Amino acid sequence: MEVHTTGEHVLKGKTIYLRYEEEHELGFVKTTVKVTQNEVVVMRSGAVTMKQRFIQDAQTLTNYSTPFGRLQLETNTKSLSFETHELEGKLVILYDLQIDEKEKHVHKLMLTYKEEQK
Repeated sequence: MEVHTTGEHVLKGKTIYLRYEEEHELGFVKTTVKVTQNEVVVMRSGAVTMKQRFIQDAQTLTNYSTPFGRLQLETNTKSLSFETHELEGKLVILYDLQIDEKEKHVHKLMLTYKEEQK
């Protein structure tokens, strides 16, 4: 799945926040991606709600809530890399995802951003 959208890049100390809104099949979702040296947190609110944490070589749990109910997500982050150059960057996360104790699936999250040319 690929999404193109506009958003906001905020730097607070050494923490980068990427904020954007996207249309989900259930409605609009506001997403904030918090990037620190050792962890990435993806926070979503609106039509779906979740706070998914990615820490390399660690397992994390979160709840994914929709109007139809809640699922538990187990995330096992295999690799996490982040490169930034001025106002552009690239985040790549490889992880296993298990939903409600069902079989695991391998996922790759790649997020790139750059300043809009005016």
